[in-house]
Amino acid sequence: MSSSPYTGHAPSGSVELDSRIIPFFENFYRVSDSQTADDEYVDALTKEGTLIMGTKKAVGKDEIMTLRKGLWSGPVKKRQHHLHRIYPFTSQDVMIHGSVDYELHNGQDVTVQWAGHAQFVESEDGKLRMRFYQVYLDSAPVAQAAAK
Repeated sequence: MSSSPYTGHAPSGSVELDSRIIPFFENFYRVSDSQTADDEYVDALTKEGTLIMGTKKAVGKDEIMTLRKGLWSGPVKKRQHHLHRIYPFTSQDVMIHGSVDYELHNGQDVTVQWAGHAQFVESEDGKLRMRFYQVYLDSAPVAQAAAK
């Protein structure tokens, strides 16, 4: 078992997970935790992909870039994702569960559980990309810690 916080594990079962998905998420959450990897983050989705993060929705590369930049414009100074489990519906349609540790600009630390739904496709250039990614996360603990 890897000690990387980005390594997820899929339970054994009847659905065979695409072997590229776990390494995809390992890289994606590493990129997500970097303030300077905007292009790489956006490139993880298709050109017309949909990203839903809580109450925010972005469709297409330009809107996804705007949403991505907004993730770093608030109270969060650093983030560290931990990917716990990947639950496949099909080989390229998965639910995921993890947590994220936040360090806020005011010095507060907060850990929040999250879940996500991702649908993958093979893009024209042969890369695996998400055509849909939705994150379910309670932002109240971050807002409360930011207000301290």
